[in-house]
Amino acid sequence: MGEAIFTIPVTGTIHIQGDSLTIKIMESVLTIRIEGMNTETQKRLHLERGKTLFDLVFDAAQTYVEDTGANEFSAADLYHIAINKHSDLNLRRNSWGSHIVSCAPNHPSYHHHTARRRYFRYLGKGKYSLEPSLLPKATETGVR
Repeated sequence: MGEAIFTIPVTGTIHIQGDSLTIKIMESVLTIRIEGMNTETQKRLHLERGKTLFDLVFDAAQTYVEDTGANEFSAADLYHIAINKHSDLNLRRNSWGSHIVSCAPNHPSYHHHTARRRYFRYLGKGKYSLEPSLLPKATETGVR
């Protein structure tokens, strides 16, 4: 007798929750616990619905200008404000810096970013300023 090769298409679902993986095919269910998977270190940034990281960047810039009265700041200045305001979020420093650059159209690396905003002016040497039209009302009188 010979051998025959055949395939049977099977549809199922895979569900990952915490440190377990559940595979369900028709009536059969297989749950696998994944050891060594630390969900805390793999936590993603979860913002409230309708908010983006750009909203946090802009909010941090306005807070900085309102609190200090100066319209010159670095990405690190804004990062520290955001961390203090939103300590429950997992804000990554590299993502933060990238979002700052993509908010400054005159930055040399701006053209590398696909998601772009026009919140800041790049002043050189890692310093930025908020666009004059976006300054908080109390500081619109030429603060720099």
